[in-house]
Amino acid sequence: MPRLVACITVVLALARVANAQDQEAPASQAPEKQAPAEAPAAEKPPDRPTGQPSCLDETIADELGQGFKRKGVQKRDFLKKGKFELSGIGGFYASDVLSSTYVYGGSLAFYPSEDFGLEVLVTQSPIEFRLEAPFNQFDKEQHFTPQTALQIVGSLLWSPMHAKFKFSDQTIIHGDIFFVAGAGRTDADSVQGLTWEAGAGLKLYLARFVALRLDVRDFILAQEVLGRGRVANNVTTLLGVSVWVL
Repeated sequence: MPRLVACITVVLALARVANAQDQEAPASQAPEKQAPAEAPAAEKPPDRPTGQPSCLDETIADELGQGFKRKGVQKRDFLKKGKFELSGIGGFYASDVLSSTYVYGGSLAFYPSEDFGLEVLVTQSPIEFRLEAPFNQFDKEQHFTPQTALQIVGSLLWSPMHAKFKFSDQTIIHGDIFFVAGAGRTDADSVQGLTWEAGAGLKLYLARFVALRLDVRDFILAQEVLGRGRVANNVTTLLGVSVWVL
């Protein structure tokens, strides 16, 4: 009997020791078997400057970035308001009645505002009637005398459109598209009454206070040639250079 009690006591002691070891096992688990710690959040990269391609490396971005540069707004070379424009012009006109010929002269304009101006145009041109030769065969007399016509016309200039013309990557030239209308006198024996004018033109500002101008104008006047009168349209093309002064 005492041996049986001793055996039972030993068995219970061994069971308690085994139970104690099972409870200590989770606490003594190896570090590699534990759940890995979360990695720290990645630092947010700094924002890229606006306008630079984000999908390209710096070398390609520098090469392509040159093409994406904005040219910006090119200011006008100067303002026309309150300034005088002095021009020297010359060109060619085609007449309905008389022979076509050349014309030369000048103009002076004043701009009370940026879009409107007042101009006085003075031109001279030789006039002749080359078709008179068939009439002279009958009486051998000259019925039309060649002469030089002086023309003075007052005009109103209107410049509603300002343009920019790109000639190269670095050269941008400003310009004005303008319209003109006016009236005046043409001093010639064959001309009767007033001379009316209408037309349009373009000015390119090559430098500060210097412009290249191209005008196309129609001078409408009554003319009498060889005893026969009619209304003629003298379409004139003028090319000139303008200088702006205060």
